Amino acid sequence: MPISRRLACRFLLGLCVAGLIVPPASAEEKGGMPDLNQEEQTCLPTSTANLIIWFGTHGYPKLIVSGDGKDDGYIHTVHAIMTDTDARYDLGTRTDAITYGIEKYVRDAGYSCDVEYRGLDWNQAKFPQIVKDEEGEKYKKDTKTPSPFTQDWLQENDDPSKGFILLLAYIKFDRGSNTFSDAIHAGHAVTLVNAEPNLLLVHDPAHYNDSPGRKILTPELLTGGTFQLPGYNAPVSGLLLLSGRFLDTPPRAGVMLTGAVCITMHPDKD
Repeated sequence: MPISRRLACRFLLGLCVAGLIVPPASAEEKGGMPDLNQEEQTCLPTSTANLIIWFGTHGYPKLIVSGDGKDDGYIHTVHAIMTDTDARYDLGTRTDAITYGIEKYVRDAGYSCDVEYRGLDWNQAKFPQIVKDEEGEKYKKDTKTPSPFTQDWLQENDDPSKGFILLLAYIKFDRGSNTFSDAIHAGHAVTLVNAEPNLLLVHDPAHYNDSPGRKILTPELLTGGTFQLPGYNAPVSGLLLLSGRFLDTPPRAGVMLTGAVCITMHPDKD
């Protein structure tokens, strides 16, 4: 894809892969979580819409955009989230627009929330900018160093006012130097349904209508190593390698959870 590596990072959530059905987890989960499928490179807004619609059916109805029917309203909700996160069908979603855009969407619907990202700090990487970035200035004032990701943070998903979108990267591993690097210049986003120490139940938007994206993933905690980025080696301790029978990846690549976005809804005063 003829775009700069800087833009490739900002559009990290562009590439997505097909999924298959798996059995449900036995643990408690966010029951009734939608399992929407994405159009082209829209995994981030589609994963976000799964969670936003779940909130909409659990006390925040104005989060769901109206339509001629339920499915039509869900599609309109995805499109509205795309607008607020500057997502594109061809290139995906820029990473620095995610928290800003989600919070704007919730606020414009008439509610209040906190949106927090924890994980790798992509802003530290020194990617050459060969294409003028017209939108970059808009997000600079909200840019801050993210807190490190920790696996126990996901346990807060049990709180009905909280939910998570997981951000994934496709990676290669060099055992000799204990370093990870991009297998491809793109990533993926999925919706967390339930988190247990030894499994993550997610809804993956990269699936067809007749093939649900419900997947059980096995997390492996990383205790050392670095992620190689241009001009920046990011420590990966605390991040997760993910595996699962139905977790599709590019050839000879693995999957790393590089961070997560948590939406915390505030009580509706109305």
